[in-house]
Amino acid sequence: MVALQKAVVTQEAETYALFRRVCPDCHTFRPVKDYTTRRIRTVFGTVEARNPRWMLYRDCHPGMDGAFAPLKEICPDRATPELMELRRDWEAC
Repeated sequence: MVALQKAVVTQEAETYALFRRVCPDCHTFRPVKDYTTRRIRTVFGTVEARNPRWMLYRDCHPGMDGAFAPLKEICPDRATPELMELRRDWEAC
């Protein structure tokens, strides 16, 4: 189950990151700043996923200089939504 969970989390993380790499304003790929590894807690244990950071275009975001990590958007607590839902259910009991 851990291997299956790792495959699912990896695929979902890569798909979401690729989706967020496209700039919504100019529709081009944002440049890569770097890649790190992010540990994400799941129902079946902790898995590591590749965590890209994309730069913001200065033309599309004047005055803003920096990068963002898309995995932080979907796993802000470093846990999958399924695990967070189970925790809420357990705490409610």
